[in-house]
Amino acid sequence: MINVYIQQNNEQIIAIKVSGHADSAEYGKDLVCAGVTTVCVGIANALAENGFLKNKLGTIGLNKGICNIQVKQYNEKIQIVLEIFVTILRTVEESQPQYIKIKRMEV
Repeated sequence: MINVYIQQNNEQIIAIKVSGHADSAEYGKDLVCAGVTTVCVGIANALAENGFLKNKLGTIGLNKGICNIQVKQYNEKIQIVLEIFVTILRTVEESQPQYIKIKRMEV
């Protein structure tokens, strides 16, 4: 199961963690995992290209089945990228609910 944890504060995303494996097929043929991994890497690249790391707005960790994004400073453009990320993940969850679960928490 892929688990997605989204932390928000005053409706602003402050953290997203994606972890686990879908196990929807054998290793190398798991399209759910491949899709989620592609989205994670693509969003990490989009954040980096929009100054997320350079301007020290937050951190990105991509390690062996875990994508961890922490936001340190508010930036409207970054929030839009993160909301797009959540929308894509929610779309996967709607079509493949047995393989991915999303939990949103207000902190």
